Amino acid sequence: MAIDLSDFDIEDYDDAVAHLTDKLDWRDLQESQNRLITVQYNEIDLGKTPYHFNQPFVGNEANLYFQRMKEFSELSVNYIVEHSDHRSHFYRTDIRGNIKTLFDGIDPRIARANPLVFHFALDPDCGVQNANRETGVRNPRIYFMIGYNGMIHILFFDPYHEINP
Repeated sequence: MAIDLSDFDIEDYDDAVAHLTDKLDWRDLQESQNRLITVQYNEIDLGKTPYHFNQPFVGNEANLYFQRMKEFSELSVNYIVEHSDHRSHFYRTDIRGNIKTLFDGIDPRIARANPLVFHFALDPDCGVQNANRETGVRNPRIYFMIGYNGMIHILFFDPYHEINP
């Protein structure tokens, strides 16, 4: 059995990819947080800031990244927020401080759009409380932005938990 999609259906979905400077309507943001997560990489930092994804992943961090993405892809952001504990370290990040400085360095319009940005611990079971670049002690965080239709846009890799310590 074939699914009959019109060009309008496909165009509508293709236009629903958010960018860092897009200001999403509060209804879109609310609806998106209730949908199952789909991961997007159109806004991933590959070298614009010190928290880009071209930094080395150490040990099993790459495996942990994909384990977390698999875990999240079966849930909505609201479900994760409502059912996670402090150990999961899944939190909304206010656009101020270090993250605002990062966004301003990319494009000052981002902070004015005030996207919903969250972060989570890559390894909630690592047991490290104080990551430190000087000593090489890591406790990575991944930052992402909420987009349309349950999309999350992966942004930053923070191996030493410096963006929002």
